[in-house]
Amino acid sequence: MNATPPTAAAEWRRHWPLVAASTSGMSLAALSTSAFGVMVVPIEQDIGWTRAQISSGPMLISVMTVCFGTLLGFVVDKVGPRLIALGNVTLLCGATALLSQIESEIWQWWATWIVIGLCSAILPTLCVMPTTRAFNLGRGLAMAIVLSGSGISSFIVPNLGNWLVEEYSWRHAYLYLAAIWYAVVFTLMLLFLRLPRGETTAAVAEQKQVPAEELPGLTAREAFTSAVFYKLAFAAVIANFVGIAIILNLIPILRWTELSPATAAQVASLIGIFTIAGRLISGGLIDRFDARIIAAAATLLMFAMPGMLLLFPGNVATSIAGVAIAGMMGGAQTPCLAYLASRHLGQRAYATLYATIMAAMSLGVGLGPLMANFVYDQTQSYNLVLWAALPMFAIGALLFMSLGPYPDFEKKEKDS
Repeated sequence: MNATPPTAAAEWRRHWPLVAASTSGMSLAALSTSAFGVMVVPIEQDIGWTRAQISSGPMLISVMTVCFGTLLGFVVDKVGPRLIALGNVTLLCGATALLSQIESEIWQWWATWIVIGLCSAILPTLCVMPTTRAFNLGRGLAMAIVLSGSGISSFIVPNLGNWLVEEYSWRHAYLYLAAIWYAVVFTLMLLFLRLPRGETTAAVAEQKQVPAEELPGLTAREAFTSAVFYKLAFAAVIANFVGIAIILNLIPILRWTELSPATAAQVASLIGIFTIAGRLISGGLIDRFDARIIAAAATLLMFAMPGMLLLFPGNVATSIAGVAIAGMMGGAQTPCLAYLASRHLGQRAYATLYATIMAAMSLGVGLGPLMANFVYDQTQSYNLVLWAALPMFAIGALLFMSLGPYPDFEKKEKDS
């Protein structure tokens, strides 16, 4: 006898604690990068490194994600997320705290960021994968809320970090931020981060355990020969190469436009709240409309931030407007990407495939800020970086639009 078909509301009543735990994990995943903009200038002044040298640390997150993301995703598909996540959170917070002990040797900086990079390579997948399994009808909004965790860090960390730097030092700031996030995230994940018992998105009503091999979707081998997979990956790389280059360096860029350090931190912190708003709004929309159109529009509208910074440098009002639009649109991109991957690639090897897309995206996330600061070190200007962003956003939007309609994997398997 078939059970009553589930509703989005029923999914939420059953699985909201999982969403809370996953959201906290995404917040931790963004902690080190959200704090980076506040730390650049104090580290430069304290240790004497160039900004390109300092940016080489976060770049190692991308290197680790590219090198190990797919392998770690495969392990999560086979083992499950819970135990890996608990160990990951402990190691990541410990490494973040160790940044406070860095002296003048650059290898210490690199070694610590390698550990942060290894943990960060898989943490987003550990947070997103259980959500895609638990939700079907409400998947878009659930994924948007989980991915808004990074926006929470983007909103809280710049101001909190700036206050800690001014009151204590950049070293104390890293130590205190790591301690706060560990206390919250580890507790929530210990209590609530579990795969739904006896449920999959393909068989929620039947309440029976389905092996990963029987879930609807492409195998990793099939996906790696699919044009859709590469369109998603390249769209993520292109949009993030310039988007994150600007956002991660937003405080230095705003200071370059002659805003004061305090004003720059306040303006930059707004990107977090608008990122959250963009993710929540897009999450509701992609449950009802074509996610590729929403993703393309959001990518194209990212024009606003570099455009306004170029046209009105040093103007607080236009800087706020540019940051607000960029936060909204950048926030909308991330759940669209995760959702499009779940619909176009399916659940069978989702952790492996999403981790691989995240690895590709990390190329943009890591190389973008490094190139931006290299340009600044050579020219003492961010003009070239802002101009380069405009055509890159247009290319990313075209790639999203080139995706086709969602495939029906269950129908294909029945027909075959």
